[in-house]
Amino acid sequence: MKSPDDIDWVRHVNGRWIVRESLRGDAEAWLDHLAASDPARLHEVCRRARRLTSANPGEDPKPWFYAGLFSLATREEASQFLKGHDFTIACIPRLDGGGLGALRVDEVRPDTADKIHRVRAALDSMG
Repeated sequence: MKSPDDIDWVRHVNGRWIVRESLRGDAEAWLDHLAASDPARLHEVCRRARRLTSANPGEDPKPWFYAGLFSLATREEASQFLKGHDFTIACIPRLDGGGLGALRVDEVRPDTADKIHRVRAALDSMG
């Protein structure tokens, strides 16, 4: 049996996870947006999400998955698809500043800040 490509894998995983608020639907809308407007970026964010999800065994994979999935969003796209998902916004270096999210790393618990910093470093290392 052929293993699913990154896009199929991401759609499957996103569809089965229990996540807060409207994150599942927003992620699905993001994937549909990229499929229609930028297939190359769709492939890349799905590759990133899959890679980050498997890179940290023993940890909740969801923060890594969603940060990878939205890692190449523009500010305009983030304001549309990540509204209310402050933790994910905080994890994406390219979305730093600009008032998109209300979560400030210096105001969260140390373990939460550590996770944000580690996810950001992993995304930075992907280029």
